[in-house]
Amino acid sequence: MEFEKDSDLRLVQLSLIAKIIASFTHEVKNHLAFIKESAGLVGDIMESRKALTKQDVQQSLNVLQSVKDQIGKTSDLCNYLNRFAHRMDKPLSIFGVNETLEELLVLLHKLASQKRIILERDFDKNLPAIHSDPAKLQFLIFCIIEEKLRRLDNNSRIIIKSARSSESITIEVIPRGNSVETVEECICPHEICQYLIKQLGGSISQEAEEIVVTLPVAGSPLHNVP
Repeated sequence: MEFEKDSDLRLVQLSLIAKIIASFTHEVKNHLAFIKESAGLVGDIMESRKALTKQDVQQSLNVLQSVKDQIGKTSDLCNYLNRFAHRMDKPLSIFGVNETLEELLVLLHKLASQKRIILERDFDKNLPAIHSDPAKLQFLIFCIIEEKLRRLDNNSRIIIKSARSSESITIEVIPRGNSVETVEECICPHEICQYLIKQLGGSISQEAEEIVVTLPVAGSPLHNVP
C-alpha cells in the first residue's frame, strides 16, 4: 500500500498531534500544581508568623525561586509546542535538524517517562541547515521512536544521534534495552514511513534494531525533495 495524497497522511498525523497535546497538557498541569502548592506554602509561612525570622525569609525566597524556575520550564515547553505547531505552516523551509529533533524529544518526554525510558541525545553540533519539510521529518522520527517505545521494556534507553557525511545528514534511532511482546496497535505502519522518507528525498535503513534515516544536504546530487 502506498499513500498518494497528503490528506491520507494527515489522518495518521492526528495520532501524533493527539499524543503530543495530551502529553503537553499533563506536563503543564503538573507544573501549575507545583506552583500552586509553592504559593500556598509561602502564604502559610506569612500567616503563621507574627514576625518573620531570617530562616522564614530564606525559606520563602527558596520557594519563590523554585516557582520562578517552574514558570521558566512551563514557558519553554509552550515555546516548543508553538514551534512544533508552526512547522506545519509551510511544506518546505530551511531548518536545523538538531533543533527539530530537540522539539520532538521534549514533547515526547512524558510519553517516554511513563515507561521509565530515557531519550538520549547525541547530536553533531556542526550540522548544516537543510531545505525540506520539518513536519514530515518530525512525524517520521516520531513513528520510529513510538515503535521503539512500544517494544522496549521499562528502564531502557533510546539514543537519537545526528551526524554529517559528505553529501547527507543521518539520524540514527538506537534502542538500548530488552524487547517485550506487546499487543498495542502500531499507529505508524511501514507504508507511512516509506511514504514520508520518499517525500523527504532520503532513505531509511535498518541494522538489527537500529534505524538510520539519511537526508540529502542542499546542493548535493541526492537533493531531490519533491
